[in-house]
Amino acid sequence: MGLLDKLQTHIETKDTHKHESLQTRYYAASPISILQWLEGQIQSNGQTVRRIDSNRGELSFIGEGWDGLITIVQVDGGRTAVDFTLNREQRFGADLAQIVSNYYEALTKQFPLRAIGNKSVER
Repeated sequence: MGLLDKLQTHIETKDTHKHESLQTRYYAASPISILQWLEGQIQSNGQTVRRIDSNRGELSFIGEGWDGLITIVQVDGGRTAVDFTLNREQRFGADLAQIVSNYYEALTKQFPLRAIGNKSVER
């Protein structure tokens, strides 16, 4: 990703994002187990969980100078989608894409990864 990408004040993951590192990840786990694990991970990273809505599969949290929303949705019997939306007020600050990448890496170590965007991952 280039310098202009790093200066963005809003970043959102989706299946068709031009950067693979920001494409939706699908895991073989229940939404509740992912939600609970992420809550602990956020707190251990020194960030603050603001709100959890397990019925909607949403977790709102804040870091230093930025805030985020994680959406966790079971799309079929064996796959749960995890998407991030992060915002910061200032042009300069935390690298939002790196925050997302770090969480996706940690999730992949904890849960079996099934797909990135529209591409299945080998088991």
